[in-house]
Amino acid sequence: MTINVLLVEDHTVIRKAMIGLLEAHPGLTVTGEAGSLAEGRALLQDADLADGGRHTVLLCDVSLPDGSGLRLAEAARRDLPHLGIVILTMHDDDKTLLEAVDVGASALVHKSAPAEDVIEAIMTVDANPTSFTARGLADALRRARDTPQVNLTLRENEVLQLIAGGASIGQVGRTLFMSESTVKTHVSKIYAKLGAHNRASAVRSALALGLIND
Repeated sequence: MTINVLLVEDHTVIRKAMIGLLEAHPGLTVTGEAGSLAEGRALLQDADLADGGRHTVLLCDVSLPDGSGLRLAEAARRDLPHLGIVILTMHDDDKTLLEAVDVGASALVHKSAPAEDVIEAIMTVDANPTSFTARGLADALRRARDTPQVNLTLRENEVLQLIAGGASIGQVGRTLFMSESTVKTHVSKIYAKLGAHNRASAVRSALALGLIND
């Protein structure tokens, strides 16, 4: 049986190389490709997909130009419970891995992994879409158990990454297509969860908790 893959990757050269890699493997075919979160959402809402006949596995990068691929995975799991979902990431951190679990992904593979790992993940999640597999999962779960938890929403995390990088409230709003008042509400919630009273203390707390990279 052929496994039909929907590939969401923003870098055109990488996306085309991955298509060639996947289609060179017997039993795999790429039935859709997208370079952004919006394009991926449109393909997931396709009428043929709604009938369950077009794509069987979503292969999606975390870092997309208009948002996190984890948001696409979350929507896909909600609307298409039998779809296998493989997340690709350049981030070697517990937070990304555990968020992938939380949004209902089936597997997470680091972009530095051998091509065979990607193929194996696709085949595994096609057979078991509601399971989860990733290297280092047990260690990440143990560290999460032993570390004080701060549970930011995906949107709060996006805002945190931007303000930690020095973006103003206005810049955050333009980047995430939100009003300044909405951004301020998210920032207030972030400060409250981190026990912070300003941007500097929020960044210090986020660094200590591993929510952002140094």
